[in-house]
Amino acid sequence: MLWKTYWLAWKKPEPFNHSILIILKLIWISHVIERSTPRYGGVYDTFVQPCSNIETGDTCNTSRLTISSHAGTHVDTPSHFIDKGKTIVDYPPETWVFNFPRLLEISVQPGELIDLQKLPSDLSVNHQVDLVLLRTGFEQCRDDELYWKSGPGIASSMAVDLSKFYPSIRALGVDFISISSFCHREEGRKAHKAFLGQEILLFEDLSLKEISHSESLNRVIALPLRFTGADGAPCTILGWEKDNEKI
Repeated sequence: MLWKTYWLAWKKPEPFNHSILIILKLIWISHVIERSTPRYGGVYDTFVQPCSNIETGDTCNTSRLTISSHAGTHVDTPSHFIDKGKTIVDYPPETWVFNFPRLLEISVQPGELIDLQKLPSDLSVNHQVDLVLLRTGFEQCRDDELYWKSGPGIASSMAVDLSKFYPSIRALGVDFISISSFCHREEGRKAHKAFLGQEILLFEDLSLKEISHSESLNRVIALPLRFTGADGAPCTILGWEKDNEKI
């Protein structure tokens, strides 16, 4: 039997007297770490190796994980591209909770840069949004060489453009391997510096396919692996989707 996890919350919107029951469904927004996890540049250097095994006579099962700080679903902190920039451990816990996420649907071709012209035409200024997620559907190519070799990227100008629409933005997330397209590496370096220079965190290689629609996300929590000097880290990321039902 398949079990789904739901959270319940109550709201009483003004000026109405009735309550709204909000059913929050938990979904994964991060990929599972495995040997085949794709990496920027086509490197496969993620290893999950057994250290002890009950089947071979050991008393317990243990594993050793060898992984880059930028493998799989991960976050980039300023230290990744800025000398003496913040690392993972420099952030308080509330940094990783996003109460006003916004999903934007983007149509993009392999190797194409996403700029202001690629954003939805009906975009308007919103002072609450703290996390912007760009869904291109490119994660469906994750098992192909195309994913890392010809992935889309983000134009450096978007750091300013997104901040104009979303003045409270604290992070950007994408469903492709990096905001730096392997086809436009110099522009990718500029984009990293532009976003991280404004202390906008970058979540890369996300899984956004389970999100129902652009308005359904209620909250996102990212849990990075915390270690000293981390310029980035693999993350487990959870999303809460909402279904409103008046009662």
